Amino acid sequence: MQVPMSEEEMAAMAAVEAANKPTKLALGAEGGFALEAQKTYTLEKSASLVVLQGAEQTRLTVPLPCPDLPELVLNVITAIQAHEGASKQEAVAAWEEERRVSKYAENLPQLDTGRRISPNPADWQCDETGVTENLWLNLSTGHIGSGRQYADGSGGNGSALRHYEATGRRYPLVVKLGTITPAGADVYSYALDEEDMVLDPYLAKHLAHWGINMMQMEKTSKTMAELEIDMNVAYEFSALTESGAKLQALSGPGHVGLVNLGNSCYMNSVLQVLFSLTELSERYVQPAADIYSSAPAEPSSDLPTQLAKVGVALVQGRTGKPPASTAAGAGGGKAGTQAADAAVPMDTSDSKDVDNNQFQQQAAEVMAAAQQADHQQQPMDTAHVGGGQSETAVQEANSVKPAAFKALVGRGHPEFSSGRQQDAAEYLLHLLQLISRAEHAAASRLNIPDGQGLTPSIFNITLEDRTQCLTTSRVSYRRSVTSSLALHIPVEAAINQEEVANYKEREAKRQKLKDEQATAYIGAGSSLDGSTENGSNVVLLPHQGGTSDSTAAAGTAAASGNESPVLPVVPFEACLNKFIAAEVLDDYYSAAAGRKVQATRRTRFATFPPVLVIALKRYYVAEDWTPKKLEVEVPMPEQLHLEQLRSSGPAQSEQLQPEDDANQQQQPQQGGAATAGNGLGGGAATATEPDATIVAQLMSMGFSENGSKRAAIATGNSNAEAAMEWVLSHMEDPDFNDPWPAAAPAGGIAAAPAVQQQDPEKVSMLTAMGFEVDAAEAALGATNGNIERAGDWLFSHMDDLPAAIASVKRGESGAVAGGAAAAVDSRPSVIDGPGDYELLGIVSHMGSNTACGHYVAHIKKNGRWVIFNDEKVAASEHPPLSLGYMYVYIRVDKAQR
Repeated sequence: MQVPMSEEEMAAMAAVEAANKPTKLALGAEGGFALEAQKTYTLEKSASLVVLQGAEQTRLTVPLPCPDLPELVLNVITAIQAHEGASKQEAVAAWEEERRVSKYAENLPQLDTGRRISPNPADWQCDETGVTENLWLNLSTGHIGSGRQYADGSGGNGSALRHYEATGRRYPLVVKLGTITPAGADVYSYALDEEDMVLDPYLAKHLAHWGINMMQMEKTSKTMAELEIDMNVAYEFSALTESGAKLQALSGPGHVGLVNLGNSCYMNSVLQVLFSLTELSERYVQPAADIYSSAPAEPSSDLPTQLAKVGVALVQGRTGKPPASTAAGAGGGKAGTQAADAAVPMDTSDSKDVDNNQFQQQAAEVMAAAQQADHQQQPMDTAHVGGGQSETAVQEANSVKPAAFKALVGRGHPEFSSGRQQDAAEYLLHLLQLISRAEHAAASRLNIPDGQGLTPSIFNITLEDRTQCLTTSRVSYRRSVTSSLALHIPVEAAINQEEVANYKEREAKRQKLKDEQATAYIGAGSSLDGSTENGSNVVLLPHQGGTSDSTAAAGTAAASGNESPVLPVVPFEACLNKFIAAEVLDDYYSAAAGRKVQATRRTRFATFPPVLVIALKRYYVAEDWTPKKLEVEVPMPEQLHLEQLRSSGPAQSEQLQPEDDANQQQQPQQGGAATAGNGLGGGAATATEPDATIVAQLMSMGFSENGSKRAAIATGNSNAEAAMEWVLSHMEDPDFNDPWPAAAPAGGIAAAPAVQQQDPEKVSMLTAMGFEVDAAEAALGATNGNIERAGDWLFSHMDDLPAAIASVKRGESGAVAGGAAAAVDSRPSVIDGPGDYELLGIVSHMGSNTACGHYVAHIKKNGRWVIFNDEKVAASEHPPLSLGYMYVYIRVDKAQR
C-alpha cells in the first residue's frame, strides 16, 4: 500500500536529492541520473492468501503469516515470496558514458614550434577568432581553437575543427583548456574512426611539450559531461509538449506507457505500435490465460508469455498497480473501491506464473470496474484522476517496465542486449524474426491452425523486379519478400528550394556577422608564443564599447534573432516515384546475349500486406564516412492508395530470358559483384562468416546488421575500410538488408558435424527458445554453426526431431541437406489484399543518427492522435506527419471493420 509522505519527509527527501545532483553522464550509477522518478510515498507491504470461489462469490482472505495453514500451502507461499522476478534476475545494467583510449595517443606527433602555453586562463584565446570561451588545444600543433557550436546555439565557432582539416587531418587530438586537472582532462579525437571523447594515457607528457604542468593546473571551465548534464537537468521531462503547448495526459486501456530502461525508447515505440494492431491483440492478449497456463517452467525465457504480458498491460490497461486515485487514498466511492480490488499483479518485468482461473476472474473484474467507473475503452484524463496527485504518480500507476521482455529479445544479440540506443527499424525486423521462430515452435500452443499465417506475414510485402536486356529486349522477373518498404528521399525534388536557399543565405550572413564580432579580440601582431599580455594588442571594434566577448556574442545573438529553420519539403510522391523508377544496369549478364550488357530494372508490388511499414531513409553515411541525417520534411498522406503500382507479371508479348539467367543474376544480388572486384573468384566470397569486429564497426556508423554482414563477407573480412567502400557502392541493392544466405559446403555435403564443438553462446540462444541442448547442438552442426539457419532447421524438423538429431550425430548428409532446405510449410508467408491504406502510427526519431537521440510514437486511437513518449501518454495536437522515421499503415478494409 502506498502511504503519502508527510511534509517533513518530503522536505528531507528534497534536501537529499539536492545534495545528490548528477555529476557525470550515467544512468542508475552513483553520481548519475536516476532511472526512476523520486517517490512521493512510502510502501507498506503486507501479504495475504486469497481464495477465489467464483466470480459472484466473496473472496476468502487469510492474512499472512498464518502457521495454521497446511504445510504444503505454507511451502508454496514461501517459494512464491522467495522467488525473484525477471526484473531482478535480468536487472538493467546501469549505464555510464564510456570513453575509449585513443589509438592515436601512444605515437602522437608533436611539432616543435617553440610555443609555450601560459598556465593563466586569462591569457588563453582562439588563435583564429580571438574568442576566450570553449577553447581547445591541439596536442600536436599547439594551435588554440574554438570548439563547435552547441545544439542550443551557444558554444564556439568551430575554428579548432577547421585547423584540423586545414592541416590535412593529421593531428586529431585536442584537449579542452580549463578542464585540465591532475586527474585528467577532456580530450576529443577528430579522427573519422573515433570522432568522440577519448582517453589519452600520455596526456601529462603531451601537455608538458607545450609548457603545461598538469599537476599544477586547476579546473576553470565545465567539462563536456557537465555541460551535457546541465542540458539534461534543464530539460523538463515532466512537461509533455508539442510546439510549446501543454498536452492533456491520458491513461487507461490502450493508453499505458512503457518505462524507459535506459536507452530503450526505440523498443517502447515499436511495442506501442505493434500492440495497436488487432492481429497482435487477437494472438497474444485475448488468449493470454491459455498462454500463461501452458508456459514452460521458466516463463522469462518464453517469448509468447512475455508478448502476452506486455500486450495485456498495454491493451487492457492492467499494469499491476491500482489507479493513482486509489493509490493515494483518494477517489472514494464504489467505483474507486472496485478499481482498487481489480488491480492485478501484471507488472511485465515479473516472470511469475498466473493461475488460469484467477486470471479470468480478475480480468472480468477489471472490465466490470471500468464499466462502472465509466472508463471502459475510454482514456482517462489525468486532470480528473488522482485527486490532485502529481503527474509522476499518475505516470507510475499507468506504466510498466518491460525488463524481462527486453532481456529476452536482446539475449545473445551484440547490440540489442546492450544499453546503447538502437535503430527502431532494425529492432522491428529482429523482433519479427524471433516471433516467427517462436510461433513456428509453439503453433499448437498458440492455436495457430495449418494454413494460417504467422504474425510476421501481416507485414510481408512481395516486390517484383522486372529486368529488360537492352540488347535482346528479353525480360526476366524476380520476386523478393520484405517486411518494410524503405524509401529514399530525393532532396532535389523539394518544392521549396528557393525558400531554403534564401534561408541559407540569411544564415550565412548571420554567421559572418558573428565571426566579424569575434575578430574584435584578434591581436594585430599576435604570435604563437603566448607571451603577450592579455589585451595589450587587442583592437576593439568601435560599436562594442569595450564590452567582453561573451557580452558581444550575446548581443549578436539577440540582434540576429532565432529564426526557425526552413527545411526542404519533398512530396511523398517523389519518394515513391524514385522507388518505382527504372534504373540502368551497366553490368547485367544476359543469358540470351551470352554476355554482360546494359539493362533496365524497375520494381512493382506483387502483393500488398495488411500492415504496411514505410521507413524513410533519413540517415546515411557521408563521403567522409560520418553518419548524417537528412534534415528534410516529407508530408505523409493519412490515406494511401497504391493499387495502381501492382505488378501484372509477364505479358504475352514479352520474351523471357532463358532459365539459367536467374542463376547468373543471383550472384550479384548476394555480393558477387563486389567479391569479383576483390579478386575472390567465382563470384563468391571466400569468407562464409562475417568478422564480428568489422560488423560492429559498420553498425556503429548506422548501417543495418544484415548490410554490415554482407559487406564483411563480400570483402573477404579484409578490413573495415574495404567493407565501407562496398557499403557505399551497394546501399541501393534491393537485398542489402536481407539476411546473408550461408554458402553450402564444398560438394554440398558437410563433414561430420557431430565432432564439432558448438559455440556455447549460440547453444544458449537456441535453448532459450525452448529446445534441448542436444537439439541445439545438432541444429548448429547441421548448418555449420549458422544461428539463423539452425533455428529454421529446428522448426522444420519438429515432427521428427529425435530422428533428425540422431542423423546429425551419425554424420549423415541427408540430415544436413534437410537442414539447409526448409521443409514445405503450408503457412502463407504473405497475405495479399487491396493496396489502400490508412495511417495508424508514426515512430519519430530525434538525433543526428540512429545510434543516439530519442524515439517517440504517435498512434491514432479512436480517431484521435496520441503521443507515447516512454511512460508519458497524452493527446497529440500536432503529430509529426512530415518528420517521422517509420510510418505504419493498415489496410482500409481492416480499419473500417
